Amino acid sequence: MAIEATVPQPHINLQRGWPSPHLLPAKALLAGADGVLSNTARATDVMLYGPNIGDPALRKDIAEWLSRLYCLRSPQAQIQKLRSRSQLPRSALLSGFTDPVYARRIWMVEPTYFLACTIFEDAGFQGRLTGVPEGDDGVDVEFLRARINDVDEEAAKSGADAQETTFKNSPQYPKLYRHVITSFPRSAIQARKHTHSRGERLWLNWLGSGFTGHSKSASMPPPPPPRLIDVDNSLPGGDLKWGNAVSNGSFSKVLGPGMRCGWAEATPDFITRLNLVLQVNSRRPLIEHVLRTGNMEDHIRQVLVPTYKARCAIVQQAIEEYLGPLGGNIDIGRPYNLPAGNETEQVMGGFINITFPEGIAADDVAAVSLKDYNLRFLASGAMRVRGSSGMSNEALLSRGARLCWAWEEEYMLIEGVKRIASVLKEKFLVS
Repeated sequence: MAIEATVPQPHINLQRGWPSPHLLPAKALLAGADGVLSNTARATDVMLYGPNIGDPALRKDIAEWLSRLYCLRSPQAQIQKLRSRSQLPRSALLSGFTDPVYARRIWMVEPTYFLACTIFEDAGFQGRLTGVPEGDDGVDVEFLRARINDVDEEAAKSGADAQETTFKNSPQYPKLYRHVITSFPRSAIQARKHTHSRGERLWLNWLGSGFTGHSKSASMPPPPPPRLIDVDNSLPGGDLKWGNAVSNGSFSKVLGPGMRCGWAEATPDFITRLNLVLQVNSRRPLIEHVLRTGNMEDHIRQVLVPTYKARCAIVQQAIEEYLGPLGGNIDIGRPYNLPAGNETEQVMGGFINITFPEGIAADDVAAVSLKDYNLRFLASGAMRVRGSSGMSNEALLSRGARLCWAWEEEYMLIEGVKRIASVLKEKFLVS
């Protein structure tokens, strides 16, 4: 008698944040390559070294695009810096604007980027990373303000201010920050509005590390939610020369991770100083072409936004249908209020946060899901701030997870949520 073999379940990856293969704009990039290389003057120009701050044509195109997207009064081409990586390297910012003795603390909104802690520790901040909890409106402003004041008061009592010891001295390091606060768009806006900066605090706002700042804004009636740097520029009491915020954007989730290009935006003095630390010397002619011709905006509006909106709705419905009865919840936060009084959901661009029932650790669910159900997703345990002494919402972090819908197709997204429900019922909710 033949023994029937069990067919293994196909792998589902709800952790991967890459766009699905069919969402990559290959035709637009091919047209860009043809348009650039068929022009002898332009082809010669782009194949030589470029300026350290990045291709002037692309910087101008990005500034004009951001001005349209965020309803800015005028393009700010002079404050754009291009990068040869998708993310602005935190190490470059730390090298140019912090000192391991002078700077007091790194404040990281939890859940945080799960690879960031090592970068800050390598820069000399081991043991000085602090997680900041979020509420429905974003960063817990009172927590952040009180903890920063506590750290400053403790330094004043110990005489640290009087000593002003640093490893890095002027004129090579003309600006150093006491506190560095890393955050994402949803969490930062209200906190920056209600936190006085005094020129000693630097907000690192990662706009485009996912599809944030693009898909939601492109589909909203104007004006969209402001960027942190726009809020910072509108507030009194900051540092006019250096600023208190730098915004980081990326084309990775729009044109493809392999394009390896992004930008930074801050005050002119900040960008000039950053340019000495992080040199580019390269051009991105394909990106410049698809942006200048409008092909990228068409791709966002006609392909990415409809696809991700549909996937978001499908994942939410699946969570409510299959995880809701088991005690699972969606964690989105309070809707963003537009000036006209309308509300829009603050769903992050390519993923959604969920929490499992009390008493069930997300790390355990993720491990069983991968081992027994061939399903991968990111548990919030991997997004904790290392060594943060439990001041953030540990209970919520231990039960939280992030499901990304960028990579898998719609039917696989539903199947992935079903598998999580099976894990809970068969492994954790057994009576």
